[in-house]
Amino acid sequence: MKALIQRTIDLLKKKVKENLETINRNQALLNELLKQPVSAERTYHVDKNYATNKALLSENNDYISLQLTLVNFIEKYKDHLTEKTEINTHPEEDTLSFLDDEELFDLTVQGKIGFENNHPKFRDEIFFNRLLSYYASKEAYEKCNALLSLKKSRQ
Repeated sequence: MKALIQRTIDLLKKKVKENLETINRNQALLNELLKQPVSAERTYHVDKNYATNKALLSENNDYISLQLTLVNFIEKYKDHLTEKTEINTHPEEDTLSFLDDEELFDLTVQGKIGFENNHPKFRDEIFFNRLLSYYASKEAYEKCNALLSLKKSRQ
């Protein structure tokens, strides 16, 4: 359970960082917009960017609050969250279920997750076709053949 909580904390940190990057891009755009003459269109875009940044900042506050709660939970119950209390002998499989499609795809093509029966997207045709297209574009025909063999064996 401790590994899952830590993974959740890491995912929350990543999301906060992504939101901050978006806020910074929006702020650069706002700075450029404010140099333009006042117009209804400019006002619309400025208001839209301010609203987006406000929503992202609110989201980040929630994410950071949740991170702090989880960190405090781990600290308070660290004696109860030892490896001995882990029920699942493969906690990484549970952790994989928290990843989004993009993260799973990246880890799969990097070879960090094998595309096998226990892969979270093993039966997902869209994911399979995306992997196949990726390997074909990289001219990794051995990988394409392996994927096609896997598909044939699961039918």
